[in-house]
Amino acid sequence: MSAINTAQTIDKKDKLYELDYMRFIACFAVMVVHITATGAEYIHGSFPYILMLLINRSLKFTTPVFIFLSGVTSFYSYSYKNNKLKYFDFLKKRLSKVLIAYFIWCIIYYAAYIRMGYYVMDIKFLIKGILQGTMSYHLYFVIIIVQMYIAGPIFYFILKNSEKKIPILIFAGIITYLSAEFIRFDLSDRLFLKYMVFYMLGIFVTMEYNNYLTWIKKNKMLIISGYMIIGIIYTVASYYNSVFTTLIWFIFSSISILFVYSVGLLMEDKLKNIYSFIKVFGQSSYYIYLMHPLILTIMIRYAENNFLSVSNKILFYTFTVIPITVISCLAFTIIRNKLKKPKKAAAKAN
Repeated sequence: MSAINTAQTIDKKDKLYELDYMRFIACFAVMVVHITATGAEYIHGSFPYILMLLINRSLKFTTPVFIFLSGVTSFYSYSYKNNKLKYFDFLKKRLSKVLIAYFIWCIIYYAAYIRMGYYVMDIKFLIKGILQGTMSYHLYFVIIIVQMYIAGPIFYFILKNSEKKIPILIFAGIITYLSAEFIRFDLSDRLFLKYMVFYMLGIFVTMEYNNYLTWIKKNKMLIISGYMIIGIIYTVASYYNSVFTTLIWFIFSSISILFVYSVGLLMEDKLKNIYSFIKVFGQSSYYIYLMHPLILTIMIRYAENNFLSVSNKILFYTFTVIPITVISCLAFTIIRNKLKKPKKAAAKAN
């Protein structure tokens, strides 16, 4: 395809709708991952234990997928619409979207966990928890994504000005794996180097979208097969605590991004009639991510005194945590969107 034709195709693609379907998948996956993690209460080696582990590991692509999506959405306008990248404007825009909600939810978690008896009132502890992303177990992701935003324009500059983008991604992949395997210190799971290639892959997609899309569609069955096989291998490696678990996780994560993208494309094609819902869900995805562990914690405390069966507990978590979180966050997003409409209309009028 000529450069002119490619540009024309890109100009017509004002929005990558498949990304909203991918967020939908990732949001449900992350809730299921945290719910099935409670399956560790089963007897090790029992069928229910293995089943929960299989489900958990098969959906353990959430952090890489969210980071990949952030890479795409952060640089889409710069790659496709030729908007000029101004570093501090970029940081202001991206960080404001992430940090305001993050700070609010850190306070909510802190207050809730004080109420539950997990924390005590300590301002130094609160500040440290906010800065380190330790107020709740899932907030490490925000610390990672902030680092990605800081380093992102550098990644963008490197990829944009090189004709050897694939070798650069391979090199970034090697750094990512080695960092995940060998960098071990307290809170090292928050180090951006351990996820760098997934963000860079997102940036790469904004620059090579047509070629990437063609490759995904051409190799769809290979990607699906690869995901299923590596998912099983990852489950087995986790079960036996294999020394190769990190390497297998890296391969699984890389293939999973391609797999979830393929499913996103399929959903975009087959479920166009529900896109308005998917769009609102995508807008709610960050709030869903922030909120659901608090609801899960509340339900775990309730279940401890009301359920003896591990299976009943997991069913209880599934049919309370997911609906409460999703409905609450969707309602918030719908109300927020309605309140924003008059402001947008006034801005356009001026």
